[in-house]
Amino acid sequence: MSRTITRAVVAAGGAGTKMSPITRILPKEMLPAGGKPILEHLVHELRAAQITDVLFVISSRKPQIPAYFGSGAAYGMDFSYRVQDDGAGPGAPILAAETWATGQPFVHAFGDNLIRSAAGKEAPLQRLVGGTTGCSVLTRVFPSDGIPAHETLLGAAEAPRTGPEPTAVAFDTHLLDHTGAQWVHACAARWILGPFIFETLRECPRRPNGELYLIDAIRRWISTGNHLTALPLRPDDLRFNCDNWETYHDAVAALRR
Repeated sequence: MSRTITRAVVAAGGAGTKMSPITRILPKEMLPAGGKPILEHLVHELRAAQITDVLFVISSRKPQIPAYFGSGAAYGMDFSYRVQDDGAGPGAPILAAETWATGQPFVHAFGDNLIRSAAGKEAPLQRLVGGTTGCSVLTRVFPSDGIPAHETLLGAAEAPRTGPEPTAVAFDTHLLDHTGAQWVHACAARWILGPFIFETLRECPRRPNGELYLIDAIRRWISTGNHLTALPLRPDDLRFNCDNWETYHDAVAALRR
């Protein structure tokens, strides 16, 4: 039986070095787009998906985030904050949330990613939350010869089909190998994770630089016989990974339309 998801962990601790020097003063998540900070777009996205409790995992260099959002009362939500300065990689904010999650499934979102659905259509996160509470992720399907830099690849995909909604895919070990695949799923910064993820992350080897990656833990979990559901974005859904100036400017321009 599915369970209602009401909690979200937002990773917002990255240094934003690609957008320096402004990010020495203002967190990249607080840069304006469409009349509000990037992170505020995510807050509204979470609220539309019926999320009521949010934990922001931030660094001590980002006091602007709790100063701006406060308790969450202005949004009809409950906000908490945890500081993490160890630079332990994108899996670390999830481990920081273990006690806060209280054994419940939760949304995990990257605070510098802005996602917007086409006018009149259900938001991607609403579709994700409404579909499963086990382990799932939004993805964007790319041709293997046209994958943008810095995308986190999940595995092989079928060619996109025309139709009202993309079809969710249950990932197994076979699909993780995208060698020779013409199309590939790339993770789109919105996850549903269950309590399994904490032990899985602790068991996952760190990369040579000492960092812990969520995608490595997910691949390891799938390889032991579990599955993950990938829900592709629609072709007309917008997603901007605003960790660099080019993508940020694209997001600002898109929100002006």
